[in-house]
Amino acid sequence: MFVRRLSERLPLEDALQRYFRQVAVPVAMQETVRARALLSLALADSVPAAGQPTDSVDPWHSLRPDRIVDAVRRRAQWVEETTLQARMAACLAEAAVTSTHTRMAVEVAELLAEAVPADEALMAYVRAFDLPVKEGDTVFRAALAELADRRLPAGQRPRLHVAAEPAPAREPAAVREPAPAPAAALPAAAFGLRVLV
Repeated sequence: MFVRRLSERLPLEDALQRYFRQVAVPVAMQETVRARALLSLALADSVPAAGQPTDSVDPWHSLRPDRIVDAVRRRAQWVEETTLQARMAACLAEAAVTSTHTRMAVEVAELLAEAVPADEALMAYVRAFDLPVKEGDTVFRAALAELADRRLPAGQRPRLHVAAEPAPAREPAAVREPAPAPAAALPAAAFGLRVLV
């Protein structure tokens, strides 16, 4: 996916090297990822090579100062656009990997549900795959949230609501005390965000 998204800008090998840097693929996995990427690209009938610059008829034409400045500007813009596309493609790839890990961790936790608690099963999954701290925490939290969504009855699930903060009214010189809210009106397990305007 990453290599296909950058196929118009980078040659295949450069795109793979950039993927390894952007996604932080461990060195031990790089050859496996490279082989699988090449196989999937071969099955998809190749990736076109990055475009080659065209030469003009007059070689001195490209050395004019205005042409040189334009070329430097185009190159800087090309580098910025390529970097942005590489970051976006890397984020998509990381999200796909995290989604796959989350789905698999939930399956492991469900398989081990009778033997160990869900959080221990999820940690066993994270340790077994030796996920880095950031990715491991993300997978753990997403899988635990998925399990909670599946196991908790609808009435016990926390509800998220966003309420606008009322604008402070101008009070007269006398101070008014607000009326206490009835306890029955407050939801038992509700989480919310306050939006300050």
